[in-house]
Amino acid sequence: MLRLIEKDIRFNWKWALLLAVVPVAVPFAVWLDRGERRVILWVYIIGSVLANMHLVAKSCYLDDGAQTRRFLASLPVRRDDIVLSKYALGLLCGAVSIGLSSLACLALGLHPSVRGVLIASICLLLYYAVFLGVYFRTNYSGAERVNTALMMLTVMAAFVIDRGGADLDAMAIDPAALAAGVGACALAFAASAALSVRHLRRS
Repeated sequence: MLRLIEKDIRFNWKWALLLAVVPVAVPFAVWLDRGERRVILWVYIIGSVLANMHLVAKSCYLDDGAQTRRFLASLPVRRDDIVLSKYALGLLCGAVSIGLSSLACLALGLHPSVRGVLIASICLLLYYAVFLGVYFRTNYSGAERVNTALMMLTVMAAFVIDRGGADLDAMAIDPAALAAGVGACALAFAASAALSVRHLRRS
């Protein structure tokens, strides 16, 4: 499975580079524009989500081709590993983007937020659960429509919240409740992976 993840990163190295750049660039833009205000919204939610909407999606696009499917079928790997490698790559991308965002905040003298990390984790777990679930049940075209819709919803939600003057950092969001939400989303993520494996075995 590690070889499959390495293959996805090597074949999509430009998008892997974007995954490293966006989480660092967004905190810098926030620092220049408004300092620490709304760090949760712009750094973690927008930065992490937008950074994660490319590498895994493009790897799915390449794998959806007939030649790639034949190539993967010829490899000495289990079919389950083909599915699980995509979910593992999603977790890796999420951890990298959130970690880089936190390090960039520290470097700029901002204060990384535990609530921001938890909110971004919820968003990313749900995103990958839905996107990869649709991909393995249909094809890349169906998953790409989901990808586009989720991206538009994320940007629109951020715009509406920002224009409405909401400051998520000032909201009394219980970290324990957010942690429970992360746990629930992790279960949804695991269920999506299990159902995808089951579907591939039956196909």
